[in-house]
Amino acid sequence: AVNGVLAVSALAVFAAVCGALIKKGNPEIALLFSIGAAVLVFLYVLPQTESLAETIGMLAEASEMSEALQVLLKALGIVLVGRIAAGICRDAGESALASGVEFAVKAAVLLTALPLLQSLLAIVQEVLTL
Repeated sequence: AVNGVLAVSALAVFAAVCGALIKKGNPEIALLFSIGAAVLVFLYVLPQTESLAETIGMLAEASEMSEALQVLLKALGIVLVGRIAAGICRDAGESALASGVEFAVKAAVLLTALPLLQSLLAIVQEVLTL
């Protein structure tokens, strides 16, 4: 895990320095370079997240908290993808678009959590009617 973080960090710093150098002469190419580096980081991390998701899934089945952990994992995935997209929009100078992405992420997380909230409210109603 430590080696992976070091590799991703080194790639990100290298891409940031190269992007800053390229940005002076050609900002459009610098943005494409930045997006390419973000995609490489994502592709590097993706296989690691799959094994993590499988392990958490097995733990969820064993602990009877499967629904809650599934909601948590979905929300985490939504937030991570949204943060990357918003960051790219900000790098491109599109702050309003980045704010729109962040709003969409918040709405998606809330929609993802609704079934869990409904289950919780049903439990509370059962307790209150006893």
